[in-house]
Amino acid sequence: MYSHQEASAIREEFWTNLGRYLSPIPSAGGNKLNWINYKTGIKNIHYKMDADKKEAIARIEINGDAEMVAKLYNLFLSLKITFEEYFKTGWNWVEKTTDVHGKIMACIYCSLSAVNIFKKEDWPQLISFFKKNIIAFDSFWTTHKEIFEMHT
Repeated sequence: MYSHQEASAIREEFWTNLGRYLSPIPSAGGNKLNWINYKTGIKNIHYKMDADKKEAIARIEINGDAEMVAKLYNLFLSLKITFEEYFKTGWNWVEKTTDVHGKIMACIYCSLSAVNIFKKEDWPQLISFFKKNIIAFDSFWTTHKEIFEMHT
């Protein structure tokens, strides 16, 4: 068992290493990105990555008022076949859920189970999972962002 400080330091080390690993990779548009804090450019759409002692999750969170969440989720849904072509793996689509603050949101996510951010021997698997998904999302987003911009 790790103290809160030790756990925080391990998490920070992992995310710093992932950031360094991804840093030289240009975006689909050819720009340099901060991959760890990926910005979609649309305030209601966020790409997030998380890992704990049981799994890793890559997810797209759609938030805002109920009408905006539904509109943006339906836009993603209309592009579902195209979206999944970019990723080559199944993603879970949740039309209505709540965030940690109880606010309505939609979520599109994939996860990798049986990995532990606190085990450095799992880090290559975690890095591979996050790398392939963030690069796929960036490719998708670079091509389709305009569609979402027209509706926000």
